[in-house]
Amino acid sequence: MISIGSCKLGAHPCLAVAIDDREKRSHLNDATTAGAHMIELRIDRFSKRSTDHVLSELKKYRGIPRIATVRGHEEGGAWNGTEEVRQSLYEALLPETEAIDIELNSTTINEAVIAQAAAKNVVVIASYHDFEKTPSPSYCGALIQRGVELGADIVKIAAQCESQKDLLKLTQVLVEHADQPLVIIGMGEKGIQSRFLFPALGSLITYTFLGQATAPGQLTFEETITLLRSLYP
Repeated sequence: MISIGSCKLGAHPCLAVAIDDREKRSHLNDATTAGAHMIELRIDRFSKRSTDHVLSELKKYRGIPRIATVRGHEEGGAWNGTEEVRQSLYEALLPETEAIDIELNSTTINEAVIAQAAAKNVVVIASYHDFEKTPSPSYCGALIQRGVELGADIVKIAAQCESQKDLLKLTQVLVEHADQPLVIIGMGEKGIQSRFLFPALGSLITYTFLGQATAPGQLTFEETITLLRSLYP
């Protein structure tokens, strides 16, 4: 069983709350008290991205399982610096986080970053985002295999859903790869159900936010925690 800090994935639906550096620690304390299990620090959305500032922000949340994400703009993130700088930032923050998320398609840096994370026992989520469509199950299978070959602990696939057929494609991915640690999310209005039902099929983490949504179809923390409590009492 994979653990991100004190959170054991798979034991129950795990909720991650995405934040940037404008959020107050007290708000996170309220969220964890209400039922959030971990936070995703969207470093690409920070007001400042210097190493000192990023480490200072990460240290504020010691004691809460942390996922550090520096999302590239090609997959919906706000990072606009070079890949060399992004790689250096990932490597610098590894001692101060329990997990990182890096894109499968960041081929110039992800192999080195994943190796560095593994050496420090930091969980790696290798992610893929498609904001236009839902890929075929076979394409998703190839993505999962790529993540395994890279040494990722978890493969995350988030794809835009436009119909029930798209949801069924993502469901098929979960069922056919039930032996792999996965996070599968349908984005957009047609994908909202996936955020609450896919954990029952093995998707390890579902996401919400404080402040600003980080993906299409995310519900607020209050809406998300209410639904999760109803579905998974």
